[in-house]
Amino acid sequence: MAPVPEIPVLAARLAGTLDGDPPSATASVMLCLRDGDRGTEILLCRRATRAGDPWSGHVGLPGGRVELDDPGPLAAAARETLEEVGFDPRAAGTVIGMLEPLQPRAFPILIAAYVAHVTALTPLVLSDELAAAWWTPFADLEHVSAEVSEAPTRVSAWRLPHADARDVVLWGITYRLLDRLLAVVAA
Repeated sequence: MAPVPEIPVLAARLAGTLDGDPPSATASVMLCLRDGDRGTEILLCRRATRAGDPWSGHVGLPGGRVELDDPGPLAAAARETLEEVGFDPRAAGTVIGMLEPLQPRAFPILIAAYVAHVTALTPLVLSDELAAAWWTPFADLEHVSAEVSEAPTRVSAWRLPHADARDVVLWGITYRLLDRLLAVVAA
């Protein structure tokens, strides 16, 4: 079971992370959190299966490339969240901070990761880029060592409890971002 981050603790520890110049990220994601019946929940998405998409079918977070007309990576993360799941986290809640940008091992990109506390009851309206999306209690995530076709050895992952995600795990970039989020709480 994953540790359950408390949103007020995260907000306090991430205070000030939005101050100053934004990172020169080429991609950005939004970690959307909300208060649920069983503690903090996170919005996770399963990407649609598409040829040429390196993350095809993977579980991840709303996000994508920072476009030239985006005022910055935060605006890109908010735009991508609106496009992919149907709500702007800035209007449906508050962006409480930012995690340290992530440089993936296998891709020449820098990912800005923002954390939002979503307080409005917002229906999920999925774009064709996504196959599914779920509000997932951290308490339901099971830490596992998993085999994935993209890696030569077993990887650390979180198994999802959802019926339509049976045998689907969250690993790689998203695993590392959740690890960073949980490290903020543990600090």
